[in-house]
Amino acid sequence: MNLGKLANPKTQLVEDESESRFRDYRAPSKHGEALIDPRLDEADTMVKANRELLDQYGDFFTSLRSRARSQMLEDSLRYTSAYRDVTWARERLANSDAAEISIIMAGHQPALFHPGVWFKNFALDHIGRQLNQVDQGQHAIPVNLVIDNDVAPGSSIRVPVDGGRSRVTVPYDTAGGGVPYEQTVIRDRQVFDHFDDAVISAMGQTSAEFGEPCVRQLWRHALEAIGRCGVAGCALAQARHGLEGEIGLQTLELPLSVLCRGAAFAEFALAILTQLPKFHDDYNQCTDAYRRAHGIRSSAHPVPNLSREGDWWEAPMWIFGNDDPQRKAAWVKMEGETLVLSDTIEPDDRARVIRIDTRMRKLAAEQLANLVNPDFKIRPRALVTTMYARLVLSDLFMHGIGGGKYDQLGDQIIERFFEVKPPQFMVISATVNLPGAHRGNAVERIEKLTRQLRDAVYQPERFADQVDMDSGLIGRKQALISQLSDTRPSKAWHDEVASINAALSKSLQNLTSQWRELLVEAKQEAAGDLVQSSREHPFCVFPLQYLLETYRKLL
Repeated sequence: MNLGKLANPKTQLVEDESESRFRDYRAPSKHGEALIDPRLDEADTMVKANRELLDQYGDFFTSLRSRARSQMLEDSLRYTSAYRDVTWARERLANSDAAEISIIMAGHQPALFHPGVWFKNFALDHIGRQLNQVDQGQHAIPVNLVIDNDVAPGSSIRVPVDGGRSRVTVPYDTAGGGVPYEQTVIRDRQVFDHFDDAVISAMGQTSAEFGEPCVRQLWRHALEAIGRCGVAGCALAQARHGLEGEIGLQTLELPLSVLCRGAAFAEFALAILTQLPKFHDDYNQCTDAYRRAHGIRSSAHPVPNLSREGDWWEAPMWIFGNDDPQRKAAWVKMEGETLVLSDTIEPDDRARVIRIDTRMRKLAAEQLANLVNPDFKIRPRALVTTMYARLVLSDLFMHGIGGGKYDQLGDQIIERFFEVKPPQFMVISATVNLPGAHRGNAVERIEKLTRQLRDAVYQPERFADQVDMDSGLIGRKQALISQLSDTRPSKAWHDEVASINAALSKSLQNLTSQWRELLVEAKQEAAGDLVQSSREHPFCVFPLQYLLETYRKLL
């Protein structure tokens, strides 16, 4: 499959491994603060700059973008319309040329994430409206990509109790995770159906203190969704998106599992798979350079290098299926003009393996798309997912903090492999604490008590005004200290001072006992403060109006 030159870059690319090339995105530390980089009002400028850049990429990307974007919008409309109104999107598409539509994208796993992640969906709607200036001939469609090929960590959330100072686990199913979200079939409908009751019951008085959590509104949508799809990942995503529709947000949504079924994605995947040795070199060299720049010693971060076993090359893809939902690395080798794709380097009767004739690009893409089925699913890894979203599908992609960090590595790989300057992306997150959450003075008390306990051992005379203490011993210690000169004190001097300190400390036993008890209490309070002021509580335990008011201020 001779793709020739994939792109036609008009910008000279510069190699640079320095750390200054990478942005260090950090979560806001205080409640009601947001990270929005660049600013929201720069979105229009970024879209225009990205479109101009993308237009320079050459025939491969120009043709692929046109087909892939049209298919994605059609799929997104069909998928979203199954559970919420999409009239607004149909009107925007009907009143504009598809080629002129600006597509704004974001993406995340279908989990009950924290409010800082959910804020990104509100920003997606905000930017979509901001760019949809009909009077100026501008039309924009925001699309959220549900990353349902990531592995689900479990089927529960941690719920705040005791005024938010501690947490308990509440499950929405008995499944233990470990498989992709798109494979998380609900095992216990009784647990799932009454999850909202379980959350509110677990929170108890805490929910009364903070206000009614939005899990009740959310779970009405979840119960409708589980009847349609029966999969937890699908139900959680549709529940959230359904609630967003109820609030008035105007976005479309599409799971990655649906996006990967089309010939357009297959064509993009084959552009990498048929040139995998070069992609290997570029991917691994850029990853090594990223580690050097950041002083990262672990070979697993930010992503592991791709491996090679003889004629087999590890691809940046996953393979799994309904009959065996565990993700396995995809392996590729070329046999003449035939591309062999397998989940093992030693295929047998149980292995998943397909063969693609690569002599004609579009026919090869159609063949790959047709061979993918419920028992042979091929999904991109994170860097390839965002490459496809940024280079092919969207005009502006919005990352969270983690995505913003790792996709700076993606930028380097894009430059080396596709030989183009990558389009800009935006990074958005926020910190939202529980209502009334605050940091007390426990940390200061811990420092004070720790210092007092140390002084009780080495400077017990400081507390002579609080207890009866031998004044003669205090005077002798002061005399010993006054004898100090530039010469080093003798062992005998040290021993006498230590003996006096020990004798004086005995008179502080009652005080030090009280201080130790207070220190334990202060440490417990500090731990509670950390839990209460954490930004990681799931959004569904917050009152909806509280979140909406916070988001409006941030936007």
